[in-house]
Amino acid sequence: MKTFFILFGLFCVMASAIMIKLTYDGVSIRSAPIISPSPQGDEYKNVASSVVNRLFPDFQTANYVLIGYPTDLKAGSQIVNDLKVGYEKQFQKPVSLLLDDGSLIVEKISRCQSPCWILTSETKANELSIENKIPQMLTQIPDGKHFHITLIPFQNIPETSDECIAEKRLSLECLIPLSIHQVRKKFKDANEKYFFMRKYQDRDYFLFIQTIRI
Repeated sequence: MKTFFILFGLFCVMASAIMIKLTYDGVSIRSAPIISPSPQGDEYKNVASSVVNRLFPDFQTANYVLIGYPTDLKAGSQIVNDLKVGYEKQFQKPVSLLLDDGSLIVEKISRCQSPCWILTSETKANELSIENKIPQMLTQIPDGKHFHITLIPFQNIPETSDECIAEKRLSLECLIPLSIHQVRKKFKDANEKYFFMRKYQDRDYFLFIQTIRI
């Protein structure tokens, strides 16, 4: 038994040393695949159903969901509505919608009946955003378990720069082209429009929506 504890202690020391070395050397953090490229279906129906099913544990436990999309993404409001319908059917709970009008504060968010979905722009909807005040406010709310979904429209497969490839912790500007580039071979049917989802770190989900056929 004594030998076991000695070996266990040595293992912990070695693991700590490895973690410290990796931290100092700079580990590259990349986005993780959550939903592989899939056809969107008629009027984006496959998108909403896939997201609700795939993020079942997150939706089940979160009191707040921050959703952002560009105002010029015509499908944005439709996808959010389909997500809401799918969620309410799955969990038998009505969703409260809170629109970011530029005046949100912690107290106002905390008064929103859970489950509360906060709708904002794609520039404010994740922890990589420069304007990430809402994610920060959500961390200040007691029992404010939350996650974020950012809708990213794309039309083609962008080039990836050497600077982005070399980034250790991705910026939003680099995450987008790298994510698309990584799955480009799965856009097999030129007659289809695809969607896919990636996760970055703990709470940020990025839902990529193809707007024209490549």
